[in-house]
Amino acid sequence: MRLASGFFASSSDLQLDQHQNAFRIDLPKHWTWFFLRSNQLLLFFQDPIHLVTKWRNRLLSSTTDLCFGADKINITHIKALIDDNHYTKLDHGLTSSDINPKDRQNYNSCI
Repeated sequence: MRLASGFFASSSDLQLDQHQNAFRIDLPKHWTWFFLRSNQLLLFFQDPIHLVTKWRNRLLSSTTDLCFGADKINITHIKALIDDNHYTKLDHGLTSSDINPKDRQNYNSCI
């Protein structure tokens, strides 16, 4: 994966960013923490189970917010949604046990 993505290593035999079907991605300049070449033939993603579990744990954190662009969301927003009488579990699919921050591997609450 490191060799194919150009992360920490490269090979003259494996120039996937030069491939005719490579697509272009322009990342914001201030994303110094995110490594991705401008031309890519393929992308690597973490598996979705771990990804949504990380989002859930960030959302349920008492010390941080989960950011979506310029907007922030935290556990109080989810509690308000569960407690709102205008919506039922059929609308949002959430229960009080879904927002238990101690259950860090509760994948079902993520989907």
